[in-house]
Amino acid sequence: MEADVQKILYSFFGKFGVKAFAKGEIIVSPKTNKIFFLTQGVVRMSVASKKKREITLNIYKPHALFTMSLVFDIGNHYLYEALTEAQGYLAPANVFRQFINKNHAVLFDLIKRVYLGLDGYFTIIEALLSGDAYYRILTQLIIYARRFGKLKQGIITFDWHLTHEQLASQTGLARESVTKEIKKLQDKNLLGYSGKRIFIYSLSELEEECFSHLSKIR
Repeated sequence: MEADVQKILYSFFGKFGVKAFAKGEIIVSPKTNKIFFLTQGVVRMSVASKKKREITLNIYKPHALFTMSLVFDIGNHYLYEALTEAQGYLAPANVFRQFINKNHAVLFDLIKRVYLGLDGYFTIIEALLSGDAYYRILTQLIIYARRFGKLKQGIITFDWHLTHEQLASQTGLARESVTKEIKKLQDKNLLGYSGKRIFIYSLSELEEECFSHLSKIR
């Protein structure tokens, strides 16, 4: 997000007052008719399946806006849950609609971010349709590393505790299958653990492994 767009958004949302959320707290639900501007923390978008298993559809970082479907009167069917302590602002959807109608720079930035996000979605769809568990895990870890990874002491870490269960919920795999594929990556020295937290040794090496594996299964 451009710095000038951030400034405009902070100016608009600031009049509604900042809200703080604890880890695990629901920020936006299907009953919420407000747009949330995330300023701190990491948030998960999820839906419950018929088997009562939560499916992770997306993960957001600052300065994300959700859920934009409300602006177009489409409605929202998803839960947005804080994966870490989070802060941000909630503004009525109709008020935000009026705001972006008058601020084309913000609207243009939102459209740009949607199209950038589509590349990641297409990658995920290809991984899911491939039916290959190893490729699914590789793809998801690469997307996580690109979007949320932080380089610390030569390794890539994440601000939240990335669990096998979370990876399972976003790849459509059983947790046991995720553990099996993660072990393969550990054996190849592509990722490791600090306590219970997953870290990645090298994004470029992880990407090379993904491209190499993809060429085998295509």
